[in-house]
Amino acid sequence: MRKWLLAAIVALPVSLCAQAIVPIPPEQCVYKVGDDPRWAAADLDESGWTPETQYKLTGDMTVLWLPCHTNTNLTGAQQPAVWILAVDSAMQAFVNGRPIGGIAGPRAGYASEETLEKEVVPLPPGLAFPVRTIAVRVTPGRITAGNSLFPFLAYTFPGDRESLVNLAVRNADPFWGAIPVYSCFLVIGSAGLFLLGLFLLDHSQKPALWLGIYCCSVSLARVSSLCMGQTPQIPMSVDEIVWAAANIESCALVLVIFALVNRRVPRIYWILPATVIVLNIGSIAAILLPPHWSLPLSLFVQVTCFKPMWSIFAFSGTAPFVAFWPWAKVQGRMRIVAPLCALWGLLEAAFYLGQVIFGRDSWHGPIQTWWSLSILIVIVALVGYIFQDQRATADQRAQMGGELAAARQVQRMLMPEKLDVALGIALSAAFLPASEVGGDFYRCRTLKDGNQRVLLGDVSGKGVAAALTSALLLGAADRCDDLPPASVLKVLNLALRQSAIGGFTTCLCADVSPAGSLRIANAGHLSPYRNGEELPLNNGLPLGLVDRIDYPQTPLHLAPGDTITFLSDGVVEARNAARELFGFERTRKMSTLSADQLAEAARKFGQEDDITVLTLTLTGAAVPAKILV
Repeated sequence: MRKWLLAAIVALPVSLCAQAIVPIPPEQCVYKVGDDPRWAAADLDESGWTPETQYKLTGDMTVLWLPCHTNTNLTGAQQPAVWILAVDSAMQAFVNGRPIGGIAGPRAGYASEETLEKEVVPLPPGLAFPVRTIAVRVTPGRITAGNSLFPFLAYTFPGDRESLVNLAVRNADPFWGAIPVYSCFLVIGSAGLFLLGLFLLDHSQKPALWLGIYCCSVSLARVSSLCMGQTPQIPMSVDEIVWAAANIESCALVLVIFALVNRRVPRIYWILPATVIVLNIGSIAAILLPPHWSLPLSLFVQVTCFKPMWSIFAFSGTAPFVAFWPWAKVQGRMRIVAPLCALWGLLEAAFYLGQVIFGRDSWHGPIQTWWSLSILIVIVALVGYIFQDQRATADQRAQMGGELAAARQVQRMLMPEKLDVALGIALSAAFLPASEVGGDFYRCRTLKDGNQRVLLGDVSGKGVAAALTSALLLGAADRCDDLPPASVLKVLNLALRQSAIGGFTTCLCADVSPAGSLRIANAGHLSPYRNGEELPLNNGLPLGLVDRIDYPQTPLHLAPGDTITFLSDGVVEARNAARELFGFERTRKMSTLSADQLAEAARKFGQEDDITVLTLTLTGAAVPAKILV
């Protein structure tokens, strides 16, 4: 319902007496559904017509006639006219049976003097006075978004045109009085755009995204009314589409609250987007449908469903109390954020429930002004919190970036630039680091007895700690050239347990002689493949889990031309966009490829961790080593 009309009706008795303008009350009017030009006659037989005091708009009222009776002498008026308040309707007026003009359709936004003048229809010259009947043919429009049902069909006011225009302008909705409200929402909308820009810079800031959407939504409907009022030629359908886009504010509020506490939104709140979808479909469909369908649909959506839907929207105000529960465990800066969000939820609930209980037009004047200021204060406080949180996150990322850069440098220093290869052995290595620094390490050495040693491991965790653990284990391994593989793993386990780094490491140590003798000890690492088949090994626990442990050692024999493929779990755990693993079976089938081919296949499949692949071939002759980093 338009607030300016209610203000006009309340103020009319005093204003009209002062200007000698006598309104025609509803008690002197009757109405009938249908369309017959003869109903404009001054001597119309009104038996069977319904008094306007019993008027209630229904879906079948596509055209109505409203004859009103008076006895108003306008001979003293400088320019006799009739002001007809036909709410959201097109109308044609007849005075004493003669047509005098009309209004083509409902207007949008605030009542400017220009639009109000069109509603004051001058009487044609030569019209006999007094005015005895004013008949109005009314074509009701659909109930537009944000408006409610009017308790009357039309009000008619005969009198002097200048006095009627002044009366209409004076009792119209004051534009200047709404400046504080719209200023608040302009600031809120600007804050929303700032938050959306913040999210574009940092996609991890989900609260910024949803609060930005809320701010833009809540300001869009309010500010659009201002724009529509200043540009009344914009169709009402544009205003309704804007309202439909703005209806998501209750959903955005819930998403903001639960994003702030990093919790999943309970399913019960799904009722909010479902209600928004139903409301928007009904509102937009009413624009597109012909009048005999759009009127009943808009009545159902905007009137019948108004209280249930607005009550559901008010349910969004419970989100802060659910998200922060139990409140006794709220800590740190959240002790300030939680009460702010609770106040925000109460304000939103009051906005919706106030209209459900007292009617839509109860939400104007000082109430709306103070509500707008309160929402602005809450939004500004939350924007400040989100901005500080984003800065803290950026600082942490910068610090982490420095640590990762240092870790990558350590990791590169630990990786050999050239492999140390024994006679009769061919070695090829491929190492593809992940975006985050992992814990893969390997070392190839020629022992004093001419055997080839291969050490391959994967440290749990990532970053600097993983790089330091790799350095610790490789340093300890360099002092174990005289020990067999099982003893090497025992020494490494003790070194890791005695350090303060913590965590665990999978590791594999193998010694190969040019004659084909192979000894392998495995501490929870992936078993290598020989000629495409997994080697059966006796595995032990990863390094760093227990203090004293003896690792089993498996003896094997290689024939000339046999190839052993060692790899890290970054190969089998590669995952594609469909979240499918590279897996053991695919790894086994491709284990006969060269080290760089297998590593590249895993990378293209979907690398998530460091990928390390070493292939060792028994050749019986000196072969240069190949390494790919």
